[in-house]
Amino acid sequence: MNPNKLIILLGCCFLTSAAISQQKEKPGPDWQLKDLKADGVFGVSMEKTYKEIIKKKKLPQVCVAVIDGGIDIEHEDLKNVIWTNPREIPANNKDDDSNGFVDDIHGWNFFGTMTEGDPEYDIRQLVQQIAAARSAGSDFADLQQKLDLLLRPEREKLKAAQNDKAALEEVIRRIGKAEPTQQDFRDFIPKNEAELNAMKDMVYGMKNIGQNYLEYRKYFLGRLVYQYQMHLDYYLNQDYDMKTSGPASFHGTHIAGILAAERNNGKGINGMASVARIMPVRGIAGIDPAGPKDAEMQLVMAGQEGSKSNSSLVQSIRYAVDNGAKVINMSLGQKQSLLSGKLLEAVNYALSKDVLIVHAAGNQGMDLDKAMKERAEGPEDSGKEKPVPDPANWIEVAASGWKNENPLAASFSNYGKNTVHVFAPGVEMYSTEPRSGYGTEMGTSQAAPVVAGLAVMLKAYYPRLTAPQLKEIIMKSVIPAEPLKGKCITGGVVNAYQAFKLAKKY
Repeated sequence: MNPNKLIILLGCCFLTSAAISQQKEKPGPDWQLKDLKADGVFGVSMEKTYKEIIKKKKLPQVCVAVIDGGIDIEHEDLKNVIWTNPREIPANNKDDDSNGFVDDIHGWNFFGTMTEGDPEYDIRQLVQQIAAARSAGSDFADLQQKLDLLLRPEREKLKAAQNDKAALEEVIRRIGKAEPTQQDFRDFIPKNEAELNAMKDMVYGMKNIGQNYLEYRKYFLGRLVYQYQMHLDYYLNQDYDMKTSGPASFHGTHIAGILAAERNNGKGINGMASVARIMPVRGIAGIDPAGPKDAEMQLVMAGQEGSKSNSSLVQSIRYAVDNGAKVINMSLGQKQSLLSGKLLEAVNYALSKDVLIVHAAGNQGMDLDKAMKERAEGPEDSGKEKPVPDPANWIEVAASGWKNENPLAASFSNYGKNTVHVFAPGVEMYSTEPRSGYGTEMGTSQAAPVVAGLAVMLKAYYPRLTAPQLKEIIMKSVIPAEPLKGKCITGGVVNAYQAFKLAKKY
C-alpha cells in the first residue's frame, strides 16, 4: 500500500463537544428540515422548499468538503453521496491527475501518515501478524506483548472514562435524588478522590452552565465509554478496510449525514442537500482525551498555532479548493485561531476561488464578541495576531433548539452580536454514525452542516451565485426571533424557503 494513500477514517475521532438540551422531550428525526408554521418546530423549512420550489427539477451535483477527523464512507446512508475524483484511476498506485496525491479517489488524509512509527499503522500490522502466526500455529507471545504495549493508552482511556462514569453514578445514588441540585452536590461528602472530582465538576458545571449540565455530563460519559470501547474493537479487527473504517469517526460521520445523507431511500435520515457530493478530508486527529474536558479542548485547539492540526488544516483547505469543492464545512477549532496566519491565507485562497466556508461557533457557551475583544486588546508584544474582519466567504454558525420560545439559543452554544452570523438547528440532531448506525448528538458542530447543506442547494439551483452572495442570501433570509436578538448579527435562524425566494432576485 502506498504510505501516503488516504485513510478516510483513520485516527481517533471526537465526540461532539458540550451538548446540553434545554427541553426534556425529543423533537423527532429530521426536525431540522421541518417548517415552524406547518410542523410546530423551528426547523429551516427544507422539506417545504423541496416540495414547493425545487420539486423534481434536475440539478447539478455540488462538491462539499467536510474537513474533520474522518467519515465512514461505507455507511448505508452515505456511500452513494461520497465524492469520487473523476480524474483518478483507482488502485493503480499512480497520481493520474498530477495533483500530488496518489490514488486520492475519495479525498485525502492530511493528519495520519500510515507509515511505520504511526501507532495506528503499527497496531494494524501487529494484529495481522498475530493472526497469521495463530493460523500457522507459530508462537506470537512477543508480538502480543508489543501489541499490548501500543494498546495500553487506549485501554487506560477506556478505564478512566468507565471510572468517571461510575463515580458520578455513585454520587447521584448516594445523594438519593433523581435530579440533584448544585447545592446537593456542594453538601455531598465524597469517600474517595474519584467522587471528589465528580462532585467538583458538577458544582462548577451547574454554577456556570446550569441544571442541565447534569444531563449533559451523564450523556457525555456514557458516549465516551462507548466510543473508547469502539476504538479497541476497531484496532483488534484485522479485517477492517483502511480506506473506510477507523477507531470511531462519530463526529465527521454525524456531520456528513446531516449535510447530505441520501434522501428518500427508506433508510435512516434525509440530509439537507440531495445533490451534494461529500469530499472527506481528514485535517484533525479527533479526540485523544483522558477525560471529557480534554475532549472539549481537543476540538477547541484544532488550528491553534504550533499544533499539528494547523498545517494539516491549511493543506486540507487548499486540497478541497483545488479539487472542486464549492462549500467547505469546518466544525472544529476557534474562529480567532483559524482566521490568522497560514490558516487565514488558506481561507482567503478559498475566497479567491469562490468557495464558501461554513464554521461552527463552538460549544463553550461564551460570548465570542468578548473573546475577540480581549484578543484585540492584548499586549502588543504578545506574539498573537490581532483579529481580522470576517472574510466574505466565511459564515459563523451557532446552534438553536426546536421550540419557538426563550431560550431558543442552545445553552451550550457560543454566540456574539458581532461575531456570529446566524443560528441553525443543533439540538437533538439524529444522524449517521459509523458502521451504518444512527444516533443523536448536539452542538454547533451539528448546526454548521445545516447551513452548508443549504448553501449547496442554493449553489445547485443558482450556479452563478458567488460565495459572498451565498453568505449574504443566507444571512438576509433568516427568520428573526426575539430570543436571538443580540446573540448574532442577523438575530435569526436560517431558512431555506426564504433563502430560495430571495436568491431568485439575485
